[in-house]
Formats: sequence, C-alpha cells, structure tokens
Amino acid sequence: MKQAAGIDISKDSFHVCLKEQSDDGRVKIKRSHSFPNDYEDFKDFPEWSRKGLPKGMSLKFVMEATGCYQEDLAYFLHDNGQEVCVVLANRIRHHAGSLNVKTRTDKADAALIADFGLERSMPAWQPTSLNYRELRDLCRELSSIKKDLTRAGCQLHAMEHSHHKNARVTALKTGQIEFYTQATEEIEAEIRKLAEEDRELKERVDRITKVKGLGLITVVTVLCETNGFRLFSNIRQAVSYAGPDVVLKESGNFKGRTRISKKGNAAIRQCLFMPALSAANHNKNMKTFYARIVEKNPQAKRKAIVACMRKLLTLIFVLWKKGEEYDENYLWGKDAGKARTEADQREEAPSADKEKRDTTCPALDRPCRTAHELRSSLNGSKSMD
Repeated sequence: MKQAAGIDISKDSFHVCLKEQSDDGRVKIKRSHSFPNDYEDFKDFPEWSRKGLPKGMSLKFVMEATGCYQEDLAYFLHDNGQEVCVVLANRIRHHAGSLNVKTRTDKADAALIADFGLERSMPAWQPTSLNYRELRDLCRELSSIKKDLTRAGCQLHAMEHSHHKNARVTALKTGQIEFYTQATEEIEAEIRKLAEEDRELKERVDRITKVKGLGLITVVTVLCETNGFRLFSNIRQAVSYAGPDVVLKESGNFKGRTRISKKGNAAIRQCLFMPALSAANHNKNMKTFYARIVEKNPQAKRKAIVACMRKLLTLIFVLWKKGEEYDENYLWGKDAGKARTEADQREEAPSADKEKRDTTCPALDRPCRTAHELRSSLNGSKSMD
C-alpha cells in the first residue's frame, strides 16, 4: 500500500488530492482540499495530509513545475522532512493524454498528478543551495540586461542614421545604454565576488576555465542552472536537460531532418553559444572537432557550433564531477582511436622487418623471390648450423 498527494498549484491557491493504492493495485481517493498559497498558511497542510495515514507509511507530495509558484510550498515541505517530487508540466500533460482525460480543472488536475505519483518512480526534489540561488538570479539578470543593451544599441544606431533625429529621444536612449553598461559591470563584479567567497567553488571553476573558450561567467551559469549537477549521474542527462540533444524522426520510408530538441533550460544554451564560437577558433581540439563536422556538413555549419556547445557542456560536467585538471593534449573520440591505431602499427613494424629479414636470400643478398630460393636459403642455414 502506498499514498501520494497530487498538488495543482497556482498564484493564489493550490488544490490537493490524496490517493491511496492498495496491494492489489486498486486506487481510491482518500480526500481532497484547497489551501491558500501563502507561506503563513502552510502550517495546517502537513497535519491535514497525514491525517489517517498508517504508521510507518511514507507519503509522497507531487507537484508541477509552474515557474515560481510552487517554490514556497516545495521548500516548506522539504524543510519539514517530507518527500517532494517536482514534475515538468509536459509530463503531466502527456500522462493525461494517455488516459484520454478531457476535463481539466484544478481539482481534476490534482487527482491526475496524484495518479501520476502512484504510477511513476521519480527522484526526490532537492533544493538549490543558497549560494547557487544567488548566482543563478544574478546570471539570469545579466543575460537579460545584455539583451536589452544590444537592443538599445541597435535602436540608437537607427536613430543616428535616420533623416530626422529627435534630440530628446536620442539622449534618453544614450542614457539607457549607459545604465545598462553600468549594471552589466556591477553584476559581473558581484558574480565574481560570490564565486571567490566559496573557496571550493573557485578552485574547481579555475580548473574548468583553463579550457580555451570557457570563462568564469559561463561556467558559473552552467553550474548554478544545474545545481552543481547534483541530480545528474551521466552526461546524457545533463545534455537532455540543457536541450542540445539530437531528435530524429523516422517512420517507414520517411526520414525526417535531425534537429536539437530545445527542451530544457534555455539559459544554458544561450550562455554556451558564444563560447562555442570562440573555442572553434582558438581551442586546438575543438578546432579539429569543428573542422571535421563542417567537412561532413558544409552547408550547415550551425550543426558544428551546436556540437561544440555540447562538447563544452561535456567538458564542464566531467571536470566538475571528477575534479580533475584540464589536459589540453588529451585526445577525443576518433582522434584517440586513430592515435591508438598508429601506435599499434608502430609496435607491429619491428616484427614485420624481422619477417622480411628472415626471408632474405643470403647468397643473392636480396629478398627471396621464389619458393626454390627460399628453400635453398633455409637449407643453407641448416648446413651452416
């Protein structure tokens, strides 16, 4: 027997549906209720949810990821020792489609989420550390301000080259650009300050930034968006979370074009694009990797850039997880296989020379060309013995 509480949360309130699954697989609704989404009113919720719960039975709280509305409740439940699972909204939507559910209300969605929690095995949600949360907010604001700065710069350029210039509007736009520039410098300084205050973080980030193309801001952005890769056990999970994973659609004779999924955290993809361009020009290994992909896809160089983005994410993941120093001479993939093949060939070369010497005719001082010469050479060697 197991129980799950499905929570459909919104800005002002959240609906809860408590379901129980017996040992024979039957599911029944225990109770449902609506609570205000206010931190001060959360204290009554745990008592209501555990009312009538058999002793020793665990209760799993499952909720959708709805931007920021679920954060207060998730942190409250986690701080009180409860098991919390935060699920992407598209997984719940696909689950509803598989059950052919047509009615979509807050109460019905809470029951659907509880049903999903009973059927699926999900990892427990882990809160982001305070330092990572502060860095994440700063990195996101920095990205937003940089976009505004670029947009304002383009607008000012258009104003300066237009036929009629409004001096007041131009002055306002210039002041706007100055504000964005100053804000960018202040946020970057704050990010560097917070990163340096955490000694372990600073040391590990310094190892990663030895990769040409990766700077402190890029590495910190990836780490704070993934919570230090705590929930990722392999690189495939990290790539799927970031969104540069390849999607292929084929059915019968139809073969669709490959593309990246773009599902997951867009902030990671945005922060890796420019470093990938830089690495493709200045990083020795990445430059070779980029050239090999461009050779196969000369009309789609963007594929090579996306591949470089994925490779940089792989480097960050591996170096962070293992805590190793970056080795610029380390050979990747096919290059490593080619080097091993060449090494094997060099090892086999002496034995080949020995066989060549063994088949040399002593009398003629040249390789034996016929079987008769080879037999004569061998008989001569035996007679000398």
